[in-house]
Amino acid sequence: MELIKKNYVWLGLALIIIFVNVYSARTLTTKPAVWYDEGINIELARNFSEFGQLDLVVAPLTFSGRGPTIGSTGYTTTLPLALVFKIFGFGLEQARLYMLVWMTALVVCLFIFAQKTWGADTALLATFLVATFASFYGNGRSVMGEIPGFVFILLCLIWYLHKNNIFMAGIFLGLAIISKPSVFIFFIPAFVLLLLWQKRNFFSNLFKLGASSFLAFIVWIVIYSATALAPATWNVLGTHFSNPYEREGLNSIINIKNNLIAWPHSSTLVYFSLLALVVTVAAYFDRDFYKKNRPLFLLAGFYSLGAIFYFLKNITIFHYLAAVQLLIFILLAPSLKVLINRFFSRGYSRLLTIVCFSFLILFQFVYLFTGAKLFYSNAPQATFNYVQENYSPDEIVGLIDMPPVAALIPAHRRLQTISTYGLRDLGLNPLSLSAANLPGIIIFGADRKLEDKYATILDEHYTLDKTIEGKVMIYKKIR
Repeated sequence: MELIKKNYVWLGLALIIIFVNVYSARTLTTKPAVWYDEGINIELARNFSEFGQLDLVVAPLTFSGRGPTIGSTGYTTTLPLALVFKIFGFGLEQARLYMLVWMTALVVCLFIFAQKTWGADTALLATFLVATFASFYGNGRSVMGEIPGFVFILLCLIWYLHKNNIFMAGIFLGLAIISKPSVFIFFIPAFVLLLLWQKRNFFSNLFKLGASSFLAFIVWIVIYSATALAPATWNVLGTHFSNPYEREGLNSIINIKNNLIAWPHSSTLVYFSLLALVVTVAAYFDRDFYKKNRPLFLLAGFYSLGAIFYFLKNITIFHYLAAVQLLIFILLAPSLKVLINRFFSRGYSRLLTIVCFSFLILFQFVYLFTGAKLFYSNAPQATFNYVQENYSPDEIVGLIDMPPVAALIPAHRRLQTISTYGLRDLGLNPLSLSAANLPGIIIFGADRKLEDKYATILDEHYTLDKTIEGKVMIYKKIR
């Protein structure tokens, strides 16, 4: 018992790590289902492990040549996964287990940062809040850049705030931005504003931070040396970040209006608005608490304003707010303790702190098991298995907007087209080929409406062979 009392913090951290991994392992590759963007990232990693190309295959053993503009997740996620595939072989299990390593790294880094800032008890509470948050598993298990990117942000904060090493902080900042530019790019203006506020050696510190951050971008240029600096590449990237929904008739003003109207009706947005209010009130009422943590408050505030604006100007995608949510959790633990200690006597404050955090953690824990929308599906795996079992191993597979399935199909059989927000007309539609060259199999989503000319070709040359989970249609060529 004495040993437990002395080491309860480390035992608590160990329990959190065990819970994160055991809970995730139960439905590792099916909940959340492997989805569109994740399928792209998995294929990028697979192609690099097999061919040394960080690009998508659009025809058998033929790459798109548009690697720099494909996907919203950087090489910091896909290249290490390629190494995993090289060592352990390709598979969704390997991909998701790899992401569990990132999730565990985030838990550890978050604890270390919070411990250095506020002490072990507060660090443990902040880590519990993150580990019981449903979106941590939605974002974390998928092969995406949000969790790796936030690991780098935590390392950046540790080096900047606790080790006063701007150069190392910049290296991790650059890696975070490369991991998921649409999520972490706003840390650039946030750091600039923070350095301006701090005033000390502004230009030299900005140069150190910028130069070291740029190192991560240099690696990106080396990977895509043939096309990285081409004007066409930057035109595509600029269009994507300014308004990727132009072809849908949407613009930033319409999206901002729609998202502001929807905000009060979103339980997630309301929940985090209330938590952010707690943090703000604590900083307002306890000036010492604010002053001691002013750089972190300013950085989190500047960044959150940019991230929320980007969220509002796009269609409702909560991934854009992933880092904002995690920052709120980190700040919530000390803020709630400060508020309780300020308004209640010492005799009640400890009990009330336990009650408040127990309620929050229990609420999130129950919601994780009962109400969390971590969508279950085995459709990509079932589709691939059906094709493997019922068709020739050399049959060409035509895929229309099906990255989760395409990632599983061997490159010598893969014929795909992708056309979505920010990534238009990648590869030829398999149904656009001449009758003699049409693939033996066509696969697309059950909710996909084909253009009339392609629907006619499908009717003339194919018959529906199988529907997987009501989500995926497999058509077999008959003539």
